[in-house]
Amino acid sequence: MPGNMSSSDKISQVRRLCHQRCFSSCVEDKRQGRHVDLLRQRPHWSVLKREEQIQRIDQGEKVPFDISLPLPARDERGGSDAGVGLFWERFQCRQCGRCCYTPGAGLYLDKEDFERIAGRVGKKKLRALCRYDKALQAWVLRQPCPFYDQDEGCSIYEIRPLTCTKYPLHPPLPEMPYNLAVDAFCPAARALAKDTLGWWIICENNWAAMLHQLDHDQNIFCSFM
Repeated sequence: MPGNMSSSDKISQVRRLCHQRCFSSCVEDKRQGRHVDLLRQRPHWSVLKREEQIQRIDQGEKVPFDISLPLPARDERGGSDAGVGLFWERFQCRQCGRCCYTPGAGLYLDKEDFERIAGRVGKKKLRALCRYDKALQAWVLRQPCPFYDQDEGCSIYEIRPLTCTKYPLHPPLPEMPYNLAVDAFCPAARALAKDTLGWWIICENNWAAMLHQLDHDQNIFCSFM
């Protein structure tokens, strides 16, 4: 182990190790509400700066950005979807339709999406509702979504695109690559981000323990240099 590891390198390594070793236990700690006792034991920014955090989260209604959640992202390992599972347990869609009727760049349809929806509405009609992206070599459904009606809802809900079934989950942020991320535009996602602010204390406790061990191992390494 290099003896001159920078602080940023240490933090990155600690978060990676935490994701590898604690992805299941930390999810269960959060499910059981163990952050509550930790918050009683010491001051934490999720309490001290709660209003500030809420104001920042609420900016998502007007400013596009993603929010990292204190839940581990899924990777190639079996069972690594514990964080995704807890997300869907707690997420409560408000069925507001904002993700459907708001104008946007369009919704990518993979081959299975296209064939499945075309089987319902016909390929000719579906192509007319899409544009073809040559770079992606895929059809992109125009937004606002032509299959959404504010009174009737989604007319293809049971065969909706895969992206829709995953929303508001987005790919992890570059600065937090091991955590789930959500679209701050979604009201229900913003509500969940607020409700889980206290969960970060569990992540931070795990990071602190691993950082202590990393420093200890680094000091042992240096002593042999």
